[in-house]
Amino acid sequence: MGSGSSIVQRPAVADDPRASAIISEAQSKLTDDQLVKLVHQMEYHLEAKLDDSWKICNDLINVASCKSTGKKVPKVRYGKTELQMPIVTCGGMRLQQTWMPDVIPVLSPKKMTHISKKCQNNLVECVRMSLKLGINHFETARFYGTSELQFVDAICEMIESGEIKREDIIVQTKVTPAKTNKEFKKTFDASWKHMHKIGYIDLFSFHGLNNDKQFDWVFQEGGNFAIAEELLAEGKIKHVGFSTHGTPDLIRKTIETDKMEYVNIHYHYFGSYHSSFYADGDGGQGNALNVKLAKDRDMGVFIISPVDKGGALYSPTKTVVDAVYPLSPIGFQSMWLWEQGCDTISIGISKPSDFDEVVAAALQWQEPESKELVASAASKLDEIYASVMGPFIDFWKGVPTMWEEKSQGIAVSHIIWLWGLVKAFGMVCFAKDRYKSMESENAKWKDKKDTLTNIGNFSFNPGRHWDPKVNYDAALEGNRFKKEIVERMEETHNWLNSKTGTLGKTDNEAYTLKTWESFPGDDITVGQVILQNVSGGMAGAGGGTTSSYRRNSAEIRGFFKEGGEEKDN
Repeated sequence: MGSGSSIVQRPAVADDPRASAIISEAQSKLTDDQLVKLVHQMEYHLEAKLDDSWKICNDLINVASCKSTGKKVPKVRYGKTELQMPIVTCGGMRLQQTWMPDVIPVLSPKKMTHISKKCQNNLVECVRMSLKLGINHFETARFYGTSELQFVDAICEMIESGEIKREDIIVQTKVTPAKTNKEFKKTFDASWKHMHKIGYIDLFSFHGLNNDKQFDWVFQEGGNFAIAEELLAEGKIKHVGFSTHGTPDLIRKTIETDKMEYVNIHYHYFGSYHSSFYADGDGGQGNALNVKLAKDRDMGVFIISPVDKGGALYSPTKTVVDAVYPLSPIGFQSMWLWEQGCDTISIGISKPSDFDEVVAAALQWQEPESKELVASAASKLDEIYASVMGPFIDFWKGVPTMWEEKSQGIAVSHIIWLWGLVKAFGMVCFAKDRYKSMESENAKWKDKKDTLTNIGNFSFNPGRHWDPKVNYDAALEGNRFKKEIVERMEETHNWLNSKTGTLGKTDNEAYTLKTWESFPGDDITVGQVILQNVSGGMAGAGGGTTSSYRRNSAEIRGFFKEGGEEKDN
């Protein structure tokens, strides 16, 4: 297909003789997704001129080809569970058909009737690719719409066909704490309606143990944990742990109960999500100490969402790409976490090619020079961040969490964390997504209700955004950075708010590894979830590849010749 009739702009890499020749030779081995991602990355690297184009291109093709080497990701002992855990986990939050709860009367897709064949086939391909790579840990949740249903259906078919054995895989699901054991057991039973088909749940988690109220529900005498102990005795579950979006003090308190065998936690180079810049009780901030405490108590450490909540690294900024080169941002994040002693990192894939960069990092991590590359990249990033924050880096000391009354629900440290990421690394896309969560919490805030009642209504993503009506004197009493904190919260709001924010999501973006929209939708809204619910999952969702995507990827493929001829898709 000639460029004159193309609906896709001719990529600059197609006119780079050496790089174009490398792609032409390799393209028959690349899927459309991989080729599109490769071209996206090469367009930026050619512009940035970080190295010789042919070398970069060759390295990127090696990343895309890592799945065909026959090598598998390493496994490690997962704390006191004694499980051999792959250092990469297949996360199940981005490949299900819909966020529609599968217990809704009438609409309940009990027999997979509302699951499209295209979506389920993609999930099965993802499971097969996981196993090929040695990634035998599959993580889902009752809260993830039809994810449990679809995973179990795929696994059962593969077991029945003899393709896999039950003992060869590790299945994890999660159930949120509840005020009463009756409610908690009811939610577990909804999960068990699917999970009983595979015999047992390897790893059972209390999902989103995020605040003191939930802590009490779980650990009070005769609380939710007593139900978990019954399930252990019945053999329905094998190990118990927890996942959390909580602040460091709550996470530490939960670890110190010595009742949990593992933790799903937010801890990344770029911050600890809701724990970022909140005191850890030992002179530091964030979740670094909690990771150490968990390891000291022989708990498995599972890192939640290092690619998404860890900085939206599927669409990295120019600043980050340049600083970590020759590593990729995803490769850097992955290896940095393994260097900290984290056991496994969850990759919420929507398609098989989403494994490429992290699996390549897992294989590279075993090479001697990897530690030096990670240390060098971290040093460059540290220097950039320090130059922006300066002495202000200590602003968080004494700042209350969003759960404390004097904060009035404002996520002060979380907002300033986003300010620093935008200022230092240009992470606008990531920051706007996180700020959107705070806007949702702010919308629920009712001034006529007392502060603690409002705080008690926070969701999985607690804390609201900067509010000009709030007096911050009590929250920031004695803080030497009080004036700067208030000013920077307002500045962050002006940048990121969804109505009048002055920064665009793609400002400073180097490239994107997104190709087609995930099945449940990439930027899911409450309205879309409602539409998914009332339509039985037939509307309001994403939907995988489209004819437009397939046509465009074919045109991109056509820019590169194989054996002197343009290649048809």
